[in-house]
Amino acid sequence: MTDAQSHPTAEDIERTFDHPFVKGTRPIAQGGLMLLQWALQFGWTCEGLGRLRAIDGPFILAANHTSHADTQAILSVLPSRIRDRTCVAAAQDTFGAASEIHSLKDIQKTAVEFAVASAFRAFAFDRRGSPLRSLRTAIELVDHGWNLLIYPEGTRSRTGTPGEFKPGIGLLAKKTGVPVVPVRVTGSNEILPLGSTVPRPETAHVAFGAPLQLEDGEDTRDFPGRLREAVLSLRTEPRPRPDRFRILARHVYRSVAQRISEFDS
Repeated sequence: MTDAQSHPTAEDIERTFDHPFVKGTRPIAQGGLMLLQWALQFGWTCEGLGRLRAIDGPFILAANHTSHADTQAILSVLPSRIRDRTCVAAAQDTFGAASEIHSLKDIQKTAVEFAVASAFRAFAFDRRGSPLRSLRTAIELVDHGWNLLIYPEGTRSRTGTPGEFKPGIGLLAKKTGVPVVPVRVTGSNEILPLGSTVPRPETAHVAFGAPLQLEDGEDTRDFPGRLREAVLSLRTEPRPRPDRFRILARHVYRSVAQRISEFDS
């Protein structure tokens, strides 16, 4: 099977979203995340949602990326009518299904793809090979009325400062013609640091900026830099002081993390 044949189209992705298993497990996955959030006392605050409500039609959310908690943070603060029509571009090498099943690893990879699709309506985006097929699929999804959540850096920042944005976001802005909303997430790497599997009782902040569009005569290669500056300009929220529940949750977190460490060793 060639790459062109195996790469999913928008119709393939929508069929996955509507698969009975995915639809059936979505409430369970989302409920499990909400229960985990309550138990470990992590959460998020937000500002700028009015900028999304004022947009007529689909749009692209372009966010910085420091943690696997970013997606849950962003989607959780969206109004349900927007969240239910938002899909997430997830790294194909990490979350995409195996094109063919030959081993247990392929089965695990496909299971992860279904789990992520269930919880987040995510689709695999190729960040390591040629991105043009993934960009074409993303454009088709917007044409079908979906909003997109995408991380233009293409990977998580190790420093907390957004890296350079990839040129593909400029092509998306041009080909779709829809508004691109800059999004800044801060504090998510405190909740789920790189390499961690147990969320910590911390608070992240999600800020939505004024929508941007490619200006007349603007080079698509210049747009990513302008978008990155817009993301950097968004306000960050200081973390609140711990209350008694957060102090208790920190004790629970340390206990769970210690048990996992003992199990791994």
